[in-house]
This record gives sequence, C-alpha cells and structure tokens, in this order.
Amino acid sequence: MRWAKRDCNHAVSDSNPPYKVAQFVVDGQVLYRASVQGEFIGEITTDPKEAQAICERHFLIMGSAQGDAA
Repeated sequence: MRWAKRDCNHAVSDSNPPYKVAQFVVDGQVLYRASVQGEFIGEITTDPKEAQAICERHFLIMGSAQGDAA
C-alpha cells in the first residue's frame, strides 16, 4: 500500500477502498486512528506507522471484497 498526506487526514492509502489514518490531539497528545469507508478499525495509537499497519493488516484480511459490498 502506498500512503500520501491528503486534506485533514494524516495519510490516505492508494487501495480500493481507500484507508485513512486520522490524527487527533487530546490533552496535548497526538493520537492516530485507522479507518476505512468512514468506520474506525483497530486501536488508537500514538504511532502513525502503527495505524497504517492496522490498515494494511485489515486489507490483507478483507481485501477489495469490502469495496464490492457497497
């Protein structure tokens, strides 16, 4: 998966469906969360690379079939 920074997201993948890593600041701490099709997946993390890894593992399991269901 290739990742690029877009809009207000920390990173967006080139996959179909696209995965996104959102960045939040809570009490001064930067946090990241993975999502796909508007739904959060996995845990909140302090490492953006871990959030990307959550997306990549999810894609390996779910594949592009998830995009076909929409």
